[in-house]
Amino acid sequence: MTKNEIIALLQKHANGEKLSEEEAAQFDYLSTNEALTPDALYEMLLADDRQTVYEEEKWGPVLHKVLIVDKQFPAPSPARVHLLKRWAWAAACVLALLGLAGYFWFTAKKDTAPLVQNGKEVPPGMEGAVLTLANGSQVSLDSIQNGIVALQEGVTARIVNGQLQYEGNDGKVLYNTLSTPKGRQFQVTLPDGTAVWLNALSSIRYPTIFKGHERKVEITGEAYFEVAKNEALPFSVALKGGEEVKVLGTHFNIHAYDNESNNLVTLLEGSVKVMRNQEAVLLKPAQQAILSNTANRAIELASGVNTEQVIAWKNGLFNFSNASLKEVMQQLERWYDIEVVYENNIPDIHFEGEMSKKIPLSGMLTILEKSKVHFKLEGRKLIVIP
Repeated sequence: MTKNEIIALLQKHANGEKLSEEEAAQFDYLSTNEALTPDALYEMLLADDRQTVYEEEKWGPVLHKVLIVDKQFPAPSPARVHLLKRWAWAAACVLALLGLAGYFWFTAKKDTAPLVQNGKEVPPGMEGAVLTLANGSQVSLDSIQNGIVALQEGVTARIVNGQLQYEGNDGKVLYNTLSTPKGRQFQVTLPDGTAVWLNALSSIRYPTIFKGHERKVEITGEAYFEVAKNEALPFSVALKGGEEVKVLGTHFNIHAYDNESNNLVTLLEGSVKVMRNQEAVLLKPAQQAILSNTANRAIELASGVNTEQVIAWKNGLFNFSNASLKEVMQQLERWYDIEVVYENNIPDIHFEGEMSKKIPLSGMLTILEKSKVHFKLEGRKLIVIP
């Protein structure tokens, strides 16, 4: 891929034009290009004849977020510094499109061999799930694009554009469970029109028809909800530990994995009431309820939460802002369907930055190794070496 082709793609993206499949594929390979160091990018942009006016209001926030260059690279020479305001927008486009930020510059270390298993790359996760019907039978939704999945007492479950939807409101109330194993995530529209996104290693149990005086579902793992408003039928989510989230119509995220110390309920829009035993806390937007899994403590409340970070998974991103190594590895375990073990104690390392979930495991690890932590892959076991 030539320099002119890279710059043309940058400009096309900056103009908001849709990339073709071929162009998108070309960008996927940029993250492995060892020649694309910061200085090389400056040189490339300097050699181009096309000029673009830098608008601080438009590009400033983007640059502030993504152009925190890895300190392992030498600073640009003074002669190149003046290029930043004119050309940094292009570098920002590259990083934003690739989903790399913070510590994560997109060059690979020349002395780092690709991490593969049995000669094959470990791919990223994908859209997919398993639907368990009321009679106990299971249907894999990994490869179904459009079509009927099941007929149940007058209700039709079908896949529409890769999402599970329900049609019909008559008949007997039955319960379905949608589960995502490691390496999968999926979206379902419940019978009332509520949209639910499931992260990897999660599940939701729900009725095929909502009847009575409430709409109640149960989840494990992580799920993001956009609840259809219906004051006559309040909506509630039950967690495995007995906690409950009550809403009318709102957007919120629940993070409730068994192997983590806290369950987290984060509100993006509207209001929700989080209940545990005899305690209840009402959340406002950008607030988060913290429910300990390891101690019988009162519900803690955090305000000013970065909601973009909370739902980054839903938008196809890893957001590692102030994330510990253990937290990062937990996300990789679920998304790449691997087991993580530590050769010694877990290093006290924290990360910053945002990355696309579409890159293979070797690309992810190459970038993380810039923070002085190393890895060894044996089958599907990833060994962390401090």
